[in-house]
Amino acid sequence: MIFKHLFTPKWKHPKAAVRLAAVDKLDTGKDAEVLQTLALQDSSTEIRKKALHKVNDLVLWWQAYKQDQNLKELAEQQISSAVLNRSGELSDDIRSEYIDKYAPTKLLEKLAFSEEEIQFRVKLLKRLANAKLIERAFKEGSEALQVALLPLTEQYQLDKTVLKSAQGEAKEAIEQRIEQQRLAKEMPQQVEQQTRMVLAKLNALRDKFDYQQIDEQAKALLNEWQEIELKWLDEEAIKSVDQKFTSISKKLELHIEKQKAEFEAQQAELLAEQTKANEISTSTAAIDTFEQQLAKAINELDEQQGQALNEQLKQISNMLAQSQFADCQQLVVQRKRVENFAQQLTQIPELITASKQIQAALSTLEAIKPTDDKQKLDETLAAQKAAYGECKTILRQLPEGLQSQASAQLQALSKQFKQGIAPLLDEQQNQLKQAKRKGKDVQRLIEQGRFNVAFGVFNGFLEHYQQLTAHNQQSIEKLYTSLNEALQEVRDWQKYAATPKRAELLTQLDEMLTQAEVDPKKRAEEVKLLRIRWNELGRVDTEEEKAQAQQFDEKIEQLFAPCREFFAQQEQQREEAKQARVQIIEQMKALEEQSTDAEDFDWRQFESQFNRLAKQWRTAGSVDGSVYKALNGEYRTVYSSVNERLKSYHQANAALKQKLVEQAQQQLESEDLAAACDQLKALQKQWQNIGFAGSKQEHTLWQTFREHNDAVFAKRSEQFELQKQQQSEYEVEQQAQLDAYASKLHESESVEQLTQLAAEVAALDLVPSLRKLKAALLDKIAQLQQQLQAKQDKQKYVDLISAIEAGEPLPATWLQTKGTTQLTPAQLMLRLEILVDIDSPQEMKAQRMVEQVAMLDAKLQGEEISFDACLAHYLSVAQAELDSDRLLSVLKK
Repeated sequence: MIFKHLFTPKWKHPKAAVRLAAVDKLDTGKDAEVLQTLALQDSSTEIRKKALHKVNDLVLWWQAYKQDQNLKELAEQQISSAVLNRSGELSDDIRSEYIDKYAPTKLLEKLAFSEEEIQFRVKLLKRLANAKLIERAFKEGSEALQVALLPLTEQYQLDKTVLKSAQGEAKEAIEQRIEQQRLAKEMPQQVEQQTRMVLAKLNALRDKFDYQQIDEQAKALLNEWQEIELKWLDEEAIKSVDQKFTSISKKLELHIEKQKAEFEAQQAELLAEQTKANEISTSTAAIDTFEQQLAKAINELDEQQGQALNEQLKQISNMLAQSQFADCQQLVVQRKRVENFAQQLTQIPELITASKQIQAALSTLEAIKPTDDKQKLDETLAAQKAAYGECKTILRQLPEGLQSQASAQLQALSKQFKQGIAPLLDEQQNQLKQAKRKGKDVQRLIEQGRFNVAFGVFNGFLEHYQQLTAHNQQSIEKLYTSLNEALQEVRDWQKYAATPKRAELLTQLDEMLTQAEVDPKKRAEEVKLLRIRWNELGRVDTEEEKAQAQQFDEKIEQLFAPCREFFAQQEQQREEAKQARVQIIEQMKALEEQSTDAEDFDWRQFESQFNRLAKQWRTAGSVDGSVYKALNGEYRTVYSSVNERLKSYHQANAALKQKLVEQAQQQLESEDLAAACDQLKALQKQWQNIGFAGSKQEHTLWQTFREHNDAVFAKRSEQFELQKQQQSEYEVEQQAQLDAYASKLHESESVEQLTQLAAEVAALDLVPSLRKLKAALLDKIAQLQQQLQAKQDKQKYVDLISAIEAGEPLPATWLQTKGTTQLTPAQLMLRLEILVDIDSPQEMKAQRMVEQVAMLDAKLQGEEISFDACLAHYLSVAQAELDSDRLLSVLKK
């Protein structure tokens, strides 16, 4: 046996340690087959691992990955690294097989972003089926990759997310898809509205009865129907719409056919009526022409034209008799005219004689010319009246055919005469009217006892009376006689009564002169009244009357003396008022000359100055009427000019404010009251920046604008109160819900129940005021979860230790491991001891070092190695061969 071992190669030595040392001495060139055999067939995992590392051939690593479970993870690291680095030593078959069958998700993700071949990357992303990865690849990829990824972005509904990153053709395709999606969402409703509208309009045509309008609108609606894109509707909707369209179209066709028949019948009637009207018009025109020719023949006194006219009249009669409308009323009337013309033709000789008579009478009337001499007026009017009467007598005896023309001539001559005589007649009528009016005034004054005035008015009456012709004087002769006799009687009476009254007035003046206190205005009125009463006493003829008149003048002057000073003061005040008004006009002119075109012009100050001047004008004091009239005219001209500028300014402001009122009114219909209120606040600021709109419109506009503002703010307040109430109710409801979950907290006895409770609480959408309470409740649930989990974990270890110490079966919870492991119980125990940092047996220190390196390598690869997972795997794979002492040391540590 000893010699056997001496001649056996070290790599075949039964002891693993010897074989392990022999691996280092083997050459990768000449001993390649041996190394391959050791890497794939040696019983020791460490030797296989070392041989694989030494050969470092990817094919061997691939074989180890597929058949060596203990080294599968290590082999996979080598293969995956080669795949990621695109190592040329790794064949395409192995690479493809690994990627298609064995590659983990993380590797596929890395390949999806490192591979250059677009289709391969798309294939990997499609296999991964991860929307976030597809989105990332699209955003980071080139235009070609984006185009290749378009089916995946559509499948995972990423079009809108990646649109901003899309390039070229991919962007166009996505925009088209988004547009198609939008259309697919919007168009069915739009198409349904279009179909309903067109069908409704087609159906409504059945209620109309104008064939041309129906036919035109029906064709337009049918064209509109053809343009509707029914492709956006589903098959059932298209079928339903087609059925409705077919039904309505058939009914409409029947209606159109009926209206067409009626329309054609009406057109036939209209054509017949038009033919009738044309024939009547032709006949009437021919008869009118004949009438003109007949009148011409009579006017020219030409008997020779009678025969030709007779033949022409026969033709007209035949035309009327042969007409298909001979019985209509219009042609019956025309036949009567023809009959009258026939009778007139037989009377042409008589008509010629009568025409001569009327022409002679008209010539006599024409010879009487209007006059402008008042003395000849009566004679001329009498002659014209006699000649006009003679013409009227002859005119009434004329045949009907001659009356029209002769009557027109008579009227023209009469009008011509009246126009020529009108100025003199108007002047006479005016004199007569004035005389009658003054005569009535004289009668009224006599009745009132105002005799002196009556004498003066009577003199005016005489002036008008003497301007009248004899004929017109005769019309008021009676009035003239009665007035003259009445005034003569008054003169006689005045002479008798005036003397004592004059003495009374002089005595009254003496009494008034003795008064101490005098009211100037009242005294002036009294003086005026006394002067009137004196004048009413009549003319002064005798020496005594003249002496009384002189005394009256002297005393009345003394009586008026106190008034002169008063009126002088009044005159001075009027002069001052005049100067004040002149100054106001000058200031208003200066205001008129100001330029208002500048953007920063102060309209408020301009209007204030205008109003101040207008107020000063109203309170400037009284002036003489003639002076005031002149000043007021000048003031009004300047005032109007300035006022028009202000009106234009006010109107412009009123228009701007009216627009603000309309905009404020529009906010009443807004559903977003907060935005409406913000808009109203902006409008209020704009209102403040706009000037005065005039006294009439400013108040009205402001009240309307304010009403709209108040209405919107009131609606917002109501909405706010309602929301506040609803929020309060909702908050109370959510508070109760939160309290219910809080009460369940103490009823939960397991981690699973607490997890379920936490999920339900986290799903609650609470108002902001309760979110802190929600967070506090979640924190409390998390604390209880940790406490229960810690308690359960501690109990698990207590139960495990108890079972091991008592030699009882292990708890089932430790045997339910997730996944499998290629590690041996010894490796797992070493790892447990490494994790809890206790020493391993002395003979296993080398293996412990190997495990530490493997754990470190796994950690660098991103794998997490937990104590619980190692313990669970150890208990699962070493149930019958537990190293109880070492295990209890680990657990109690």
